[in-house]
Amino acid sequence: MNILGIDPGKNKFGAAVIGAEKKIIFRKIQRFQNLENRDREISDLIYSPLRETFNETLLRFNITVIALGDGTASADYNRIISRILSESKRYKNIATLLTDEKYTTEKARELYHDYNPPNLLIRWLPKTLIPVLCDVDDFAAAAIAINYVERTG
Repeated sequence: MNILGIDPGKNKFGAAVIGAEKKIIFRKIQRFQNLENRDREISDLIYSPLRETFNETLLRFNITVIALGDGTASADYNRIISRILSESKRYKNIATLLTDEKYTTEKARELYHDYNPPNLLIRWLPKTLIPVLCDVDDFAAAAIAINYVERTG
């Protein structure tokens, strides 16, 4: 069973597909807000990027569950996800479940270092002390999906 995790945000969202043994098999960060779009509602901004992400992942990875983080703008995301899923009969068996986002940023940093091991002497430092100099919303989405798997068994 593959799960699509979504880390919602106001300017971007992270997406990741978790496969067997909680391994990340797909991840991406989708930015969607720019200066021209500041007056638009968040639901207008996230519809197209979410739909694109779903077209890219749901059937390709045989997704059965979308684990949506319950944090920033999750109500807007949940509404748009339901709309997108209802627009296509191909997506009718996919469930969307709100999932606890607590500590996913910390887990995302840890996952980042697991997939991008530090080199030289800094690799001996605890992962919590090694800086991450890029966005990790995709790894946060993976952490959300992993949280879902761990809570549902």
